[in-house]
Amino acid sequence: MSAPMRRNDWIRTDASVPAVVLRLGSIAFVALAALMLIPVVGWQIAAVAMAALGVVLPQMFGGWFAIGCIAAGMLMTEPSIWRALVAVFVVHVIHAFSSLLFVIPWRGRVVLAALRPTLRRLLMVQLVAQPLTLLVMALFLPGGRASGGVTVEGAAIAGAIALAVFAVLFLVRAKRG
Repeated sequence: MSAPMRRNDWIRTDASVPAVVLRLGSIAFVALAALMLIPVVGWQIAAVAMAALGVVLPQMFGGWFAIGCIAAGMLMTEPSIWRALVAVFVVHVIHAFSSLLFVIPWRGRVVLAALRPTLRRLLMVQLVAQPLTLLVMALFLPGGRASGGVTVEGAAIAGAIALAVFAVLFLVRAKRG
């Protein structure tokens, strides 16, 4: 092959990392989250195993099963505000990682600038989710103002109504655009 042909075979990109770094980072993140949030070793192992399954075979939805393991493991402890706040963040990050694993090939490289929209969405959702989680936990933990009057079932119904309103508004906006 001549020199001019070889020169055209290269593409310059911004900083990038091998895809395997994101895949192993996903497992490490789930392991750290499981250690922080789950007091039962069996559920910790299950969460990490599911994350590993999701990395090797993304179509098996292992990341989402890891989220389920973290939720089940958290049910075995007393509720606390800090655990709820961390769990909301952790679940969202695991969901984002798991969604990315579908489209990132094993031997590929990921340009870090391509992850900016995902990071921006993650931060925007957390700007809303964290204060709401704090508010709900402050109201519904024992000793909170609503612990004697408002039930969890009532909060679930209110949340379902809010979700339905959001879905309708989203669909109306999507139809216009």
